[in-house]
Amino acid sequence: MIDDDMRGDQMTATGTDTHIPAATAVPRRNWSGSVRWDPAEVLAPRTEQEVQAALQRARSRGQGVRVIGGGHSFSALVRTDGILLTLDDYTGLVAADPATGLVTLRGGTRLREIAELLAPYGLALPVMGDIDHQSIAGAIQTGTHGTGARFTGFAGMVRALRIALPDGSILDTSLEDDLGQDPELFQAARLGLGAIGVILEVTLACVPGYRLGLTESTVDLEEAAGAFLADSAISDHHELFWFPRSRLVTQRTMRRLPAAAPRQRAHPLAEFTQRELLGNGAWGMLCTAAAVAPPLSRPIGGLASRVFAGAPVTDDSSKVFVAPRRVRFHESEWALPAEHFEAAFAALRRRFEEEDVQITFPLEIRRVAADDVWLSTAHGRDTVYIAAHRHHREEAGPYLLMVQRTLAPFAARPHWGKQHWLGARELARLYPRFEDFTAVRAAADPDGMLMTPYLRHLLGPDPS
Repeated sequence: MIDDDMRGDQMTATGTDTHIPAATAVPRRNWSGSVRWDPAEVLAPRTEQEVQAALQRARSRGQGVRVIGGGHSFSALVRTDGILLTLDDYTGLVAADPATGLVTLRGGTRLREIAELLAPYGLALPVMGDIDHQSIAGAIQTGTHGTGARFTGFAGMVRALRIALPDGSILDTSLEDDLGQDPELFQAARLGLGAIGVILEVTLACVPGYRLGLTESTVDLEEAAGAFLADSAISDHHELFWFPRSRLVTQRTMRRLPAAAPRQRAHPLAEFTQRELLGNGAWGMLCTAAAVAPPLSRPIGGLASRVFAGAPVTDDSSKVFVAPRRVRFHESEWALPAEHFEAAFAALRRRFEEEDVQITFPLEIRRVAADDVWLSTAHGRDTVYIAAHRHHREEAGPYLLMVQRTLAPFAARPHWGKQHWLGARELARLYPRFEDFTAVRAAADPDGMLMTPYLRHLLGPDPS
């Protein structure tokens, strides 16, 4: 096991006079611009000691604390008028064990950095989404996931956590009684919405490095939708992109290959043209045009449905999972029991026709394995995700709310990091361990230092 022992004297008790580097406390916004806020102070701790000192400072001042990762969430999870912590200066690899595949990373480490950190040990993340801007702590706290019927989201990969609790104490916890101090706290904290404590370190179950062979094709909507469950069950990674009201679907399938498999990529100029000039530049201009003239949305979507597919690619997994997303959008995503997918998708298509929906961005359809994470959208059930997007210059609320209401009868759970309009009453019915989570949260943070009005809306009021 390779262990980078960087904690040193950070384990000593801290005082409130510890200097904590500050970032500029200007008004903040998330990636899409859907959430804006003005924190009282922004701190950028570099050590455990400085994280502890920041928590003690907040307590002494009676202020709340939230932690921001990449700022890519579409919901208001990190909005605060108190102290905002960024772990961008608390990053890197702590330990990697090629024999077990266990890897420990500091909480601020961005997903885009992990492949390079793990490469010397011959390891890789089991799965990724198509965006790698998030921090690893942010990814697990919001339920970030990729696609693959045999793979869980990031929270399901977590095997241990090192957490700074609101009282300033440091706790190591894991699922195993003999390795961790509090397995129930571990269950709550590995997808904790930032409401349990500050995630200092994350231990993940990784896999030997591999490459992916990606193929994309344009197929008939009915054919793709009818075959999705069967195709996603036998493919390593399978997803669909459907531009609302078009008759075609872009189908993306990735096959896992040995790490030594030959690379295959289009000529750099052709790839730049497809991914940047067309996929981002031209696409951004078309979406902006449709925001000004909504009737353009349907022909633009029809055109995109025919040219969205790219050339085959084989490369290291992190270079294939991730795609550049420079055109900003708002997003809502819903997790359905896999057996409800066909009926739910048919209901959504009917609703789009009835409402004469005019949307440029596609729906994205993915599948993941069931897990046992208390607040995971895939808790206890084989899950299909339907994600709806709308260009950031357009009013997204009515469209995304329509998607929410259409999918609600199918036991749809909202992605925690994306826009939705459910509160504690509805969420408690969707998550069997919801009350267990709120009990652990209340015990870990009895004064509600990590809570905000938005979190109280999601989880219910603090106990009296």
